[in-house]
Amino acid sequence: MSIAKILTSFLTIFSVILELFLSILGGGGETPVEPPSTTEPPTSVTQPSKPDTDYGKGKFIFTTYGWGHGVGMSQDGAIQMARNGSNYEEILLNYYTGTTVKTDKSTPTHIKYGGKSIPIVEYLCRTTEQEIGPSSPTEALKAQIVAVYTFAKWYDFNVASDRHAYDYTYKYEGTNLHKACLSVLGMKDDNSVPSAPYVDYNGKAAFTCYFDSCAGKTTAASTTWGGDYPYLCGGNTSPETIEIATAEFTIEEMKEIILSYDADIILEENPAEWLKIISHDSAYNSSVGYVEKMKVGNREIRGNAFRGSVMDYKIRSHCFKMEYIPA
Repeated sequence: MSIAKILTSFLTIFSVILELFLSILGGGGETPVEPPSTTEPPTSVTQPSKPDTDYGKGKFIFTTYGWGHGVGMSQDGAIQMARNGSNYEEILLNYYTGTTVKTDKSTPTHIKYGGKSIPIVEYLCRTTEQEIGPSSPTEALKAQIVAVYTFAKWYDFNVASDRHAYDYTYKYEGTNLHKACLSVLGMKDDNSVPSAPYVDYNGKAAFTCYFDSCAGKTTAASTTWGGDYPYLCGGNTSPETIEIATAEFTIEEMKEIILSYDADIILEENPAEWLKIISHDSAYNSSVGYVEKMKVGNREIRGNAFRGSVMDYKIRSHCFKMEYIPA
């Protein structure tokens, strides 16, 4: 046998003996398993599944009750009270708690509106026509006329043009509204000396705010926009048929609305957490009323401010219930 073959055989026998020796020392002799690749997760790790809810396709639904801020005199309620036989004083005293109706011994002949001096009959007729409508029952027209006059008296007969509606072109002469206005003021014609009734509280003109229609009962000024008005404390029953309406907004629409109001508002990932009603009165029932406080993202605001400042009056009333519908 050649030396090369002898050497090869010797190396083979030595390799077998060495492997056997290491097996005895290591107790197993299994080949080590390499760690998983960093580019691919181990097969034993469960991957997160896709969420069942697609937040981008949900929507918000608002159901509103009544129309307007709900403080003071409901115009639809005044119309219904007049149809039921109430006179204008009874209508006013129903909505302005604890007040009396007095005669203004120093009634002016003109009222300034938007910087322009307007004859009192013209001012009252053109405002009332826009606010409650010229075809309303006579006693409802009279109640609105007195509320408008008292409102102007509150502002010392210098009213900004954004305080109420006004029709500069309405032809009031000879209408039922015109006749009601002259009757309330104790005037035979537009050139007579006026003597206007007004709503008084503790010797001063009341803040006689008014609105379109109620949610069953009026609400308090203090929770709607703040301030101390004892005669606007809410809870006054209003007899009109309650107007119920709905408004829907997509997730993207609501997000744009909220952030357009305040870009610093923080919104949760889940849109169901964006809007929360904190408190409300019981104008409609024990479960639904005018919203007093609510959360918008991480902000807390009044319900009326949500309707006006955030929603830009895209909902009719701050008496509402709200529902988020996921996709």
